[in-house]
This record gives sequence, structure tokens and C-alpha cells, in this order.
Amino acid sequence: MTAWLADDAHPICALVAMGGMGKSALAWYWLTQDILKLGFGNWDLHGVLWWSFYEGEASFAKFVDEALKYVSGKEIDAAKFPTTYDRAVELRRELQSKRVLFVLDGFERQLRAYARLDAAYQRDDATESSREARACMEPDAARLLRDIAAGTTRAKVLITSRLMVSDLEDRAGDPFAGVFYRELKELGRDDAIVFMRAQGVKQGTPAEIATVCEQYGNHPLSLRLLSGLIARDTRTRGDIAAAPRHDVHADLVQRQHHVLEQSYNALPEKERTLLSRLAAFRSAITYDALAIFNEFGDEPKFDAALNDLQMRGLLQRDTARNRYDLHPIVRHYCYDRLTDKEGVHTRLINYFEKIPVPDADNVKSIEDLAPAIELYYHTASAGRYYEAAELFSVRLSDILYYRFGAFQTSIELMRSLFPDGEDNLPRLKDESAQAWALNDLATCYTISGQPRRAVPLYEYHNVLREKAEDKKNLASGLGNIATQQLFLGELTEAERNWQHRLELCREIKDEFGEAIAHQDLGWLLAYRGVFEEAGQQLDTALGFERWRTNQQGVGVNWLFRALRALMMGDARAALEAAQQARTLADLVIVERDIIRAEWLLGAALVMEGKDLNAAATHLTEALTRCHRINLVELEPDILLAWARYYRARSNTQEAQAYAEEALAIADRCEYRLKQAEIHNFLARLALDAGNRALAREHADIARKCAWCDGPPHCYKPALDEAEKILKEIGH
Repeated sequence: MTAWLADDAHPICALVAMGGMGKSALAWYWLTQDILKLGFGNWDLHGVLWWSFYEGEASFAKFVDEALKYVSGKEIDAAKFPTTYDRAVELRRELQSKRVLFVLDGFERQLRAYARLDAAYQRDDATESSREARACMEPDAARLLRDIAAGTTRAKVLITSRLMVSDLEDRAGDPFAGVFYRELKELGRDDAIVFMRAQGVKQGTPAEIATVCEQYGNHPLSLRLLSGLIARDTRTRGDIAAAPRHDVHADLVQRQHHVLEQSYNALPEKERTLLSRLAAFRSAITYDALAIFNEFGDEPKFDAALNDLQMRGLLQRDTARNRYDLHPIVRHYCYDRLTDKEGVHTRLINYFEKIPVPDADNVKSIEDLAPAIELYYHTASAGRYYEAAELFSVRLSDILYYRFGAFQTSIELMRSLFPDGEDNLPRLKDESAQAWALNDLATCYTISGQPRRAVPLYEYHNVLREKAEDKKNLASGLGNIATQQLFLGELTEAERNWQHRLELCREIKDEFGEAIAHQDLGWLLAYRGVFEEAGQQLDTALGFERWRTNQQGVGVNWLFRALRALMMGDARAALEAAQQARTLADLVIVERDIIRAEWLLGAALVMEGKDLNAAATHLTEALTRCHRINLVELEPDILLAWARYYRARSNTQEAQAYAEEALAIADRCEYRLKQAEIHNFLARLALDAGNRALAREHADIARKCAWCDGPPHCYKPALDEAEKILKEIGH
């Protein structure tokens, strides 16, 4: 690790291992003993920042805020840098001239596999490890890490994680050139012996101690717990000979689990109860919070119990901040053995209810909502799901969704209503409430760029609405699922669902919904290249009098017309339609529509090629607003428009960079239609550079993506472009 710090070829070091291997302890010891003792100057560092994602609401956004304040040496100008994206860009700019070491401890908490409110209790063997599961939850996190790995800054980043971050891997699954990957497997023989002696195992030869350690796979947490048992053994205190009395399993994993069981069972009953109750807290806690479980009679006895738990390696204490915490493996084990979960969580509900939360108008950050979030978590954990849903709806939903664009936080909260998993219904009283939860969670997945996870939830929602004969909400649900299917390239199913919506709306005489269905069908038909029919559907939507008075709906109609014109190659028609859409978007102030209009204005101006300065103005506005509300859905489109802009400016390097960033988002979100467009553009760039082999590779992928379900249910304009490129190459 010390050699890595001096190695500028690898800006990032990924230290990966299963839970209990001592990643955090190793990183902390290395930082404090090997690095900081010699001073920043010895390592050519401007500073060091340790950030633990195990701490409460230690989000990536908060890390960026603290890192920017630390590196710049001043408070953040919220007016100048309103979003996490803006602040991350400024942080990157600062780091271009400042060599700062960041230690990101417990980074698995920022990956999709751990995107849940109870991540502190998640076991390694219950964690998905697919490429998608190992991707960053936040696009801003993925973007910043990739930039640092590419050497665009002077920063050094040490990551400790249970899983390798897939955003730092190439398509083959290998770490990027700028990433030094190290997997911790076990302690070395000599280190294990030294460790055991330091923990109180004073008697026994090195060979005897090494033999016992090997039986536990030299797993640090297991050895820490085993040494605690040996050091307190009633027959041979501190003698390695006591080890066999605490081992009854031949299997290594069972043995590691068994030593935790032995440590837990060796506790006095009151301490066992206390430890399991402390495990109900999700993260590090203050002494005052712990004290609500003081049933030892007085404070000295309670303190003695806490000290004993620390000495046994079951409880950790941060003396600098006087906070207590449990290792995730210990927390999971002890919480599983909590006999009165409902009662304990009820006590914690009472505790967090007393902590004041600012009025909605005075909430400045997600951290201000921490007591309400904890209250929600313990309400759901107590099995009071309906109350939790009410709490979320009244106190959290709108602020998280509209003010902070904190869709990932909303997802984590909503998932608590699904204790049986998302392939089962939420535990709410009636089917109407269940349908609400399914739709709300699906919508959060949609906006955060996870359409694949949204689709089955919308399907569940639609089943409930159909069962209740709620045709109006069923029609809406069919439209929602069709939109996601369109993004995923499932055009046959998308068209079927929009047609079904149209039929339902006609049946219940819902002209408003019927107009929406015609409009959405026009959108889909444009992708299919059936431009005349698409125009007819858009015209039909405007034929409904009620729809014509809906300025927002008419604005979307113009957006779809602009997109259709771009696909047809008619820049002037696209520009005129986008201008109409932008005017209407200002009247009703729907941020998503404003962003779409700005993007289409910029894209049309780039295609026309007459006023690239105006194009840049519109695209800047689109991307700025997009980042402000974390609208992942539109980001690849805007980035691709920027790539086209730079190609028009003959700036190949910037064009390539923007296109690759767009593709990274489209790939992680499985936006198939966007993938087709981006690969076609990259094929054109490759042809510009004379690289026919690379152009063929991109065009082949574009053709595959644009094929969708096969003609006629294909992305026809992109398919035609891919085949045109392949023909030019001589495929």
C-alpha cells in the first residue's frame, strides 16, 4: 500500500475482501502508523481525508461536500455549486493541482447490492455479486471514480469494500489500468501468531498457535473472538490449549460462525441481551442512545458491561467521538438472536420520536432528516408497515423526491415495506395501499435509471388494479410499464401495453387518458420509423378538446414531434417543434419537460450546423438542470448531443469523451435504444480516424441493439444507420 501511494500510475487502490477480514483495521493502521506519522510532506500530499460509509447517513453526496470543503479550504457556495454533480466537478478541478489521499472505507455501501436500509445486517453469502449489483448507486460516484482512475487529477483513493466496484472495470471485467486491485484473503502465518499473542493468548508455541489459526482460515474477526474466549477460559486462561473446547465444527465457514456463537453464549445473560439490543441500531451510536437499554441498575455497572463487550471484541468504540459500533458480522448475528424485535424497535421509535426535525421549509440537507429516517426504519422494523408508509408519505417522500432528487434514498426507504422481497407484495393493509407502494418504488427505480427493476413492480401494480377493476389506474400503470419497455428495447410489449391503455380509456370514456395513449404511441412509432403513422397519432392526441387545454400535455406532444423530426433528419422542423415545447414548458414549469426541450433545441441546432454557439447554450442548460434533479433517464441523450457538437467543432477528443460517458450510463441502465445511437456515433468517430475495425465493432453492436424484437418492432432509424455504416466499411 505504501508503494502504491508513491505510484502515480495507479491513482486508485481497491482493497477487497469478505466481511471480517480486517480491511478497515488494516487501512486505519497503515494510514495512522505508516503515513501520518511521517507527515504529508514526506509523501508529497496536500492532505488526507478518511471517509467511512458505515457511519449513519454517510452518503456519497455528503462525502463530496466534505471533500470539497476540505480540499478548497472554504465553505461551499450553494448558489454557484447547487448540485452534487456541480460540486464533484469543482472537486475534480481542485484535485488537478492538489495531491490528496482519500480513504473510502466500506464502499460496498455505495453499491447496488447494498442499496437497502438494513445494509448493516447484510451477510456476504446473501449478497449478489453480478456486474450490475457491484455498480455504484449514484452516477456521480461512478463518474468521479472513473475520472480519478483515468489520471485526470492528482488524487489518490484507497477503497475498502466487500465487493469490487464494477464501474472501475473494463468490459472484460478486469480493473482499469489506473486501478491497483488487491484481494485480502487471510492473515499471514506470522501475523496471525503476533495478533493472537497481542489479544491475550500468552501460552503456546508458535507452531501450536499457527495450527489453530489455520483452522479458522486465519480470518481476523474469527481470531479476535477466539482469542477473547481463550483469554477468559476458566480452565486454562490464555493458553492456546483451550482452543479445542471452543471448536466443534470441521467445516471452515461453520467454524468461523461457531466462534462467534461461542463468544455470544459466553456472555452473562444481561450482556447478551444488551448486545442484541444494541444491534438494532443501524450504525454508530452515542452513549446517550445506548443508555436507553441500561438495565444494570446504575451507570458504573452499565459502563462495566460495555467495557467487557469491548474487551471480548464484540463492541467497538471510537474514543475521539465517544461513539459505539458493532462489526457488521457481529451486528447481523446478534440481531438475529434478538427475541423481542418488535418491543426493542418500539423503544427506539419512542427514542427517535423525541428528537426534533426541522420544519419542511427549514430542511437544508438529507442529514436534517436523519431522525425521521431512523424513526421510519424502526417503525417498519417493528412490523408497523402502514404507519411507516404514512410517515414516508407525509414527512419524507416529497422532500426527498422533489427537493433533493434523492431517489436512491427513497428506494432504500420504500424497500423496507417489502420485507419478503420485491417479488412479493409489500406488507400493507389493503391492495390499494400495496398498489401505491409498488408504483412509488417503481417510479423511483425509473428515474434513477433502473428500468429493469421497475418493470416487475409495475406488473404487480397492474395486477392489483385489474383485480380491483380500477381501470383508470390500470390504464396509467400500463403506460408506465410501456415507457420502461421502450427504454429496454422491448417494443412489441410496449406497443401492446399502450394499445391496451388506449382500449381501456375508450371503454371508460377517459378522453384525457386516451389522448396520452395516442401521444405515447406516436412516440413509439417514431422509433419504429413509421413516421407518417407517428404523426397521425400525435395529431389525434391534439384532436381531443380537453387535451388541447392541457398545456403540459401539448408541450410533450411538441417534444415528441421534435424527436420524430430529428429521426427523420429534418433539423428545421425539429427546431420549430422544440421551440414550441420550450415555450409551453415555461408556462407550466415542469422541470423534466424543460430539460427535454433544451436538449432537443441543442440537438436540432447541432444537426442544422448554423449556430453552434446557441446549441452549446441550450445543451449547457439541459445538462445543468438534468444534474440538478438527478434525471438519469435523459443524461445519455444530452451527453450524446454534446458529443455531436464537438464532432461538428472537429474536437474529436471531447466528442469521444462525451460519447463514452453517455455509453457508460446507457450500459449500466440497459437503455437499449440509446446504446444503439451511441454505438453508431462511436462508429462514425472511428471511421473519421480511419479505424475500420473499431468502426465495424461499434456498428455491429449498434445493429444488435437497434434490432430489438426484430422488424417491424425495431429502432428503424438506428438500424438503418448501423447497416449503412457496415455497408460503407464493406461488411
